[in-house]
Amino acid sequence: MKREIRSSAIVGTAAVGAIVDVGQESFLTPAIQHWIKSQLRDLHLPRVSNRLGKALRKLKDDNPIQRTRRFPRALFCEKCRGISLWRADYEEEDQEPKCPKCDWRGNMVPMRYVLACRNGHVTDFPWASWAHSGEGADRGCRHRDSLRFEVDATMSSNLDALIVRCTKCNSKRSLEGISSPAATAGVTGACHGEHPWRHERDQCDDDKPQALQRGAANLYYPSTISALDIPMHASGGDSDLEEFGQAIRANSLYDGLKKFTDNSSGNEEILRMLRVEIAKAVGCSEKIVAAVLAQDMSGDGSGASDGAANGVEQDELLREELAVLSEACRTGGLEVPNFRAFREAFPTGTPTWIRRVVKNVLLVERLREVRVFRGFNRIDPADRDRMVAPDAGADEGWLPAAENFGEGIFLSFDTETLTKWMQNLPADERRSIDELEKHREGENFWFLPQVVPPLLAIHSFSHLLLRQLSFECGYAPSALRERIYFEPGASEAGLLIYTAEGDADGSLGGLVRQGRGDRLAQTIVDAVEQGRWCSADPVCSETAGQGLGGLNRAACHACTLVPETSCTMANSLLDRRFLVDENWGLVTFAENLA
Repeated sequence: MKREIRSSAIVGTAAVGAIVDVGQESFLTPAIQHWIKSQLRDLHLPRVSNRLGKALRKLKDDNPIQRTRRFPRALFCEKCRGISLWRADYEEEDQEPKCPKCDWRGNMVPMRYVLACRNGHVTDFPWASWAHSGEGADRGCRHRDSLRFEVDATMSSNLDALIVRCTKCNSKRSLEGISSPAATAGVTGACHGEHPWRHERDQCDDDKPQALQRGAANLYYPSTISALDIPMHASGGDSDLEEFGQAIRANSLYDGLKKFTDNSSGNEEILRMLRVEIAKAVGCSEKIVAAVLAQDMSGDGSGASDGAANGVEQDELLREELAVLSEACRTGGLEVPNFRAFREAFPTGTPTWIRRVVKNVLLVERLREVRVFRGFNRIDPADRDRMVAPDAGADEGWLPAAENFGEGIFLSFDTETLTKWMQNLPADERRSIDELEKHREGENFWFLPQVVPPLLAIHSFSHLLLRQLSFECGYAPSALRERIYFEPGASEAGLLIYTAEGDADGSLGGLVRQGRGDRLAQTIVDAVEQGRWCSADPVCSETAGQGLGGLNRAACHACTLVPETSCTMANSLLDRRFLVDENWGLVTFAENLA
C-alpha cells in the first residue's frame, strides 16, 4: 500500500512534530536529524538563508521518501476492540498493523486522544490509568495490557458512549470529560518531556499536560516564513559580500578555516579545499569566501552573527517584495529567471470605485516561492519562547524548505484613498478597531499584524477575490494563496494572489488569464457583490468575536473564510463590513469620493 502526502506539506501541515493521518493510520514526522539525508537536496535563496544563518534543504523531486514514527502507539483492534501498544512485529511491510489478541485477523487503528503540553511535548494518553480512575474502579489493579475500547449502544452518540474497560478487574470509564484539565489532572500527572522520536526525555516544567484529539487544530501550530525569488538589486539588496557574508560565517567549516588561516603554518591546499566546500554550500564563488575571510581576519568584518537566533521577520521580506512589485508597476514589468511580470490596464467602463482603490495591476506569469519551516508550538501559538526548532536543539545547521513555481495577480492600492477613508470612519467603528488591537496585544498574537481599518478592508477584499477567482479560473481554493503588503503609514500597499501548490496544479496560465483587463474588473465586482450577502446573515454581519481569538467580525465559512493554507493570518482579522457597508464601507466611500 502507498502512504503518500504532498512533498510541500513537509514545511507545513506535515512538518516536524505534526501528526499526519494517512487512511486509517497515524504517523508523526520526527526532527530533521532523523531524516534520510540521501532524500534531500540543497535549495538556494540567499536573501533568506543568509539572514537565518542556515542552509535550506528540500526533499528531492523524484519520489522522495520521508522517515516517520507511528504515533500514537496506542492502537485498538476493529475486530476484538482490544487496545495494544504498537510493536514492530505487529505489522509487515506495506500493510496496516494486525492485532495479536485475535490471531492477527483484525486491523488496528490509532486511539483518538494524545497528551500534549505547551513546551511542544506529546505522548500517548495513559489509557490504563484512565480506565482505573472511574467511579468504583479497582485502583490497585496492575494490569495494563487487558484494555478494551468499547461503544455503549444504550448511551448517546457523545463521548459518554465511548468506554475504556479493563477486562481483568472490569474497571471502566467513559471518555466524557477527557478534554477537561480538571478531569485528567489526577490521571496524567506532570509532563514527562517526551518527543516520540527520542528515547531520552527533556526536563519539562509543565505540570498540566492536556488531552487533545490527534487532529485538533491546537495540537500543532507550524511556524514558517515565505519569500519570493526576486532580484536583490531591485529590492535594495546588498553587495556580494553582504549578500553571502552571513551564510559564509554561519557555515560549520568557517571557524576551522579561520583557525587554519590564523596559523602561519596552515596548509594552503587544506585552506583552498575548505573555501571551495563553503562556497558550494552557500552558493557563491570561492573568491567571495576569501574576501569575507580577509575582511574578518583584518578586523574590519562584522563577525559571525547568530542568524538562527536573530532570523528574519516576514514583514522584512514582504517589504522587499513590495519594492520590486511597485517598481515593476511603474516601469511596465520585470523579467528575470524566476520572475516575469507585466502591467495590465483596466478597460474603459471600469467602475469608478475600482480605479480609485486599485492603482495598478501586475500580472505575474512566473514566480518562485520558497517556504521555510522554523519550528512549531502546541496548544498556544503565541508563545515564541516555547517554539520547538526543527532539530529540537540538535543544531543541525539547516532548515527544511519547499519551493513552488506558479503565477499570480498583483494589485497595487491607492494609499491616499485608504487614508482618507480611514479618517472618515464613524467614531464607534474606530473605537471597535482600537479595542480589537488591544485584544490582539493582550493575547500576544505576535504572528498577526497591527489591527487598523485598511488592513481589515484589504484582507476581506483578498478573501472575497480569492474565492471568486477560484470559481472563475478553475483552481481549487486551497491551490491559491494570498500575500498582503500593508504597513500603517507606508506609501505603498498591495495584494498578490498566486498559485500555492505548483506540484499539483502547476502554472497553467488560468490565473493570469483571469487577470486580463477584459475580465479582472468584472471579477472584482462579482467578488464584492458576493460579500454583500451571506447565507448566515443577519447573524454573521452582526456577530463580534468570531474565529481565532475572537478577532473576526462579519466573516464566516459561508461568505469570507478560505482554506487555512491560503490565508496568511490564520483566517482572522476579517470583517467584510469595512468593504461593503452601504454607509461607510470602502466601496461606498470610493464611489462618492470627489
